[in-house]
Formats: sequence, C-alpha cells, structure tokens
Amino acid sequence: MVVTTGDSRQQTVAPDENRFARLGRRHPLALITFGAFLFSTGPVLVAGTVVSGPVLSFWRLWIGSLFMGTLSLVQIRRSGRRPGRAGWSWAGRAGIAFGIHQLFFMIAIKRTSVVDVTLMQLLAPVFVGVLAAVVFGERPGASFRVWSVVSMIGTGVVVLAGASGPEGDPFGIALAIANVAFFALYFTWSKQGRDHIDTIPFLFGAVSTAAVVVSSYVLVSGEPVGSVSRNALVVAATIAVVPGALGHFVSTWPLPWVAANLPPLIQLSVPFLAGAMAYFFLDEPVELLQLAGGLVTLVGVIGALRSTGGRQLAAGT
Repeated sequence: MVVTTGDSRQQTVAPDENRFARLGRRHPLALITFGAFLFSTGPVLVAGTVVSGPVLSFWRLWIGSLFMGTLSLVQIRRSGRRPGRAGWSWAGRAGIAFGIHQLFFMIAIKRTSVVDVTLMQLLAPVFVGVLAAVVFGERPGASFRVWSVVSMIGTGVVVLAGASGPEGDPFGIALAIANVAFFALYFTWSKQGRDHIDTIPFLFGAVSTAAVVVSSYVLVSGEPVGSVSRNALVVAATIAVVPGALGHFVSTWPLPWVAANLPPLIQLSVPFLAGAMAYFFLDEPVELLQLAGGLVTLVGVIGALRSTGGRQLAAGT
C-alpha cells in the first residue's frame, strides 16, 4: 500500500471498510448536508462573544490545531499511512487561504451582523464555478453566466442594505465578500489535495498553517490574545471542535465523490440557518431588504446551477 495516497483511494480497496465509511461513500451528500448544519452554528457563536474577531480566531485555530494534531497522530499510528511532501503542500496552501478567510469572517461579523456575513455565502457557488473553470477545465455556458449576474445583483442589494442600515459598515461588508472568495479557494484546494493526503492530517496541516497566518496578523496588530476570558476560550474551543473539526471533516472527506459545484449549493442553507439562530438566540433584527436581496441571489445561483452549463458541470462533462 502506498503511504502517500489519500484516504479516498485507500477506502476504494479496503475490504474491512467500516460502516461509517460505507455510508459516506454511498451517500456523500448526506455528510455534506450535515456539515452545512454544523457550519451554521459558527457565525452565531462568534457574534455571541465580546472578544475581537482576530483574538477569537487565534484561539479557535490553535485549539483546533491541537485537537486535529492529536487525531492525526492516532490515525497515522493505526493506519501506517504517513502523508508525503505533496500532501503537506496542499494542506499548507489551503491553510493560508483558510487563515485569511477566518480573519475576514471574524472581523466582518463583529463589524456587521450574522445576517450580513452569512448571506454573502450565497456567492460561494459563483466563486467556486470560476475557480473550477481554471482548475478543472469546467466551462459553463451563457445561461450560467446570466444567472450568475442575477446573483450578483441580489448580493448588491444585500450590500446596500447592510452598509446603510443602523449597524451597517461598508468595510465589514467588503470583508464578508472577500471571506467567501478565500473560502472558495480553500475548498478548491481541499478537493485537489484529497488525492494526496488523508482527511484528518490534511485538516491538521491546514488549521496549523491558518493559525500561523492569524498569529502573524495578531502579532503585527497587537491584539490582546493573552487577556481572553474563560468564557471566550470555551466559545473558541466549541467553534474549533463543532463547526471546525467535525464540520470540516464531514464536508471534506466526501469531496472525491461529488462534483465541485454541489457542496456550495448545499451550503446555501447556511445563511438561513445561521440567520434563524441569530434571530432566536441573539435577537438580531432581519431587514426585509436583506431578505429580498438574499432571495434574488439564491434564485440567481440556483438558476446558474440548473442551467445547461450548470448541469454539465454537475455531470462532470
């Protein structure tokens, strides 16, 4: 058995595949859907703290790195598969993108709201579609592009509503959009890297690299990471384990068996789940114009994915 091969290839030939592995291979979209639910808890947890975004991101990533590092050692010892240089390289570049995404995500939520930031996630299929055209050679047709423009118009409405509302912040909205772009880059590199490294070591490498990226920012900006409260550490640990470790594992592991555009489509449920949680648990108001813009964006994205070009992408042709 080649030790540098990713777990997706190992599981194809493993005769003693466990029940969870069989379920994941047969129903990968079920795992990705569960991951979307776990991701939706992240924005609410972030918004419910008083600590700054970079400080919370710092602790969330280092706690996650320690957690995933422990799991990686256990898996490597049990399986005997050690990641090679190519695998660690994919994990490292994905970690850089994820670290920038984390910073923008945390800061944006603190400057705007859960609704504003999570509604930006509706752009993820468009960003991934662009990257897939470059990386995987996928070429959508004119109808796909027209529907993409519709989604951009809807996002523009959300941007205007979020930037002009009582708690609006144009810079925070811009960071919310940029956070989606970098997450799309992380997702694309994750899908590529799955052929070279097992999921848990990959996530360990990515989270550790992201932690270094955020730590560099914290060092330069002078963020008070040492004065964090016990409650904030509990929140950081919860984010690291629930939407972090578990959410990313169930979303990353099935990637070899699904088309690149399907996970972002499923994750369109995240803004609405997170917004509902913020409404009930944080009493965050939801503006009618924000919902209208989000609905237009959702219609545009779904239209793009259901177009001829979108269906060809889903079929891998």
